[in-house]
Amino acid sequence: MGFKVDTSFLKFLTMGALGARKVIGELSGMGYAPIELERYCTSNKIWATKVKRLRLPDLLCVRTGTRFEVRAKSDLKIRMSDAPNNPDRTWDAGLRDHDIIALIACTDNNGMPVPADGAVYFTVDTLRASVGTSKLGPAKSASEGAERDRTWPAIVPSRPGEVLLVNGGKLVVSMEGDGNPPRRQTYTLSGKVPYVTPGERFEAGSDMLAGTPAQLADLQGPLANAYNPLPGLASANDVDRFSAAKAILHRPDLHAAALPALEDLLDHEGELRVALEAAGTATALGSAKGQDFVAATLHSDDNKQLSMEAIFILTEVKGQFARDRLNAVAGSAEFQGDERRQAAIWGLGKAGLKAYADLVPFVADPEENMAYHAISGFGGDTPDVVIDALITMLVGGHEVAAPAASEALLVIGSENALARLLVAAKTVNDGRDWILATIGRFPPQMVRAMLAGLPLLDQLAPMLLVAEGANWMSRGEAQNDLRFLLKQSL
Repeated sequence: MGFKVDTSFLKFLTMGALGARKVIGELSGMGYAPIELERYCTSNKIWATKVKRLRLPDLLCVRTGTRFEVRAKSDLKIRMSDAPNNPDRTWDAGLRDHDIIALIACTDNNGMPVPADGAVYFTVDTLRASVGTSKLGPAKSASEGAERDRTWPAIVPSRPGEVLLVNGGKLVVSMEGDGNPPRRQTYTLSGKVPYVTPGERFEAGSDMLAGTPAQLADLQGPLANAYNPLPGLASANDVDRFSAAKAILHRPDLHAAALPALEDLLDHEGELRVALEAAGTATALGSAKGQDFVAATLHSDDNKQLSMEAIFILTEVKGQFARDRLNAVAGSAEFQGDERRQAAIWGLGKAGLKAYADLVPFVADPEENMAYHAISGFGGDTPDVVIDALITMLVGGHEVAAPAASEALLVIGSENALARLLVAAKTVNDGRDWILATIGRFPPQMVRAMLAGLPLLDQLAPMLLVAEGANWMSRGEAQNDLRFLLKQSL
């Protein structure tokens, strides 16, 4: 975890992840079966060690073979990052004509991006055909490879309303939402193609009325396609082979036929990222050959980035083999001081296997970043036996273990965890202070409801006044902003 706190970067990463999740939900409702093709595109977890992946679209439908690139925007535009002088970083690098670009608007709600109800979709060939109408913005920072924003002209309404007329190069709408009676507004299309018809309603900031690409994508047509990823394993294209290897994991109907082909691919695949993906899918299907390949990659010091990718794959594969290997990385001296330990413990937690008992020994790890990842790995579904193990650490009062266990219990944050803390408060004498301190930091509403009528509630009342979320100054955002300001003291 080599990054310092960067709230701006995290905000944009969160926007992209939430946008991708929203698009997955929308596509699923239409009949698609989308999965992540670009690993972790639906996550905002920041890792310093990342493999240089193939140029991949974000999503793949394992039923139709359609690939989707998702772009979440604080202001909805047809805008793509482009590096015209770098063939590997052009806006359409690695995309096929029939791949689909999904643009989704996100608004801000107290610092948290909120995706619109739906996205706007274009096929890549439609954008390619109209690229002459687009404009390049100024170069971004050198750290981003001198990329620039390429933007196609489009009309996005600032208020909701209804389309009245589309005629003669003009688009006439009735605008609403400013507290006054609806008013007519006329847009001059100037070469833009209307995407709406008279009588159609639209939302502010999240719908697109017109643009220079010839049309919106037809999302019903691709649903007629039947994708068989098996032939893709023999494709000359790296992305096709990678996509096929990943899709097979999500196609139980192909597992029996796929395993020999996956194992055969491991014997001659020259692109290591494709080979590792194939090995991960083979491992999930019970292949010893796949397991050997993943294990060997995991312990590769020559390619730490690919080793990190193997950890991510084990997180998705799950099963006893994955659990054993992740525990081995987390507990091995070989990986001391290495971010791969953190990734392994993260994978054992709520983001992956949910093997919560395996996190307990690491919540007070001497490596602070390791302890942070173990603590944050717990989920609200943590079972009683693990909660009790954390309470035992709490009662022990150790200067490192007790505060770590307290934080872990707060991360769990369930009513069940609070109930078991209350039982401990009644039965434990030594170490009771840490129990009370932990209870007092649970959500005040939950504590007051569970302790109603009990003398303990009066004892904890002062703590509940300053618990996180109890008042405007106790909100996480306010505390972060204040601490940042207080550091500006020279």
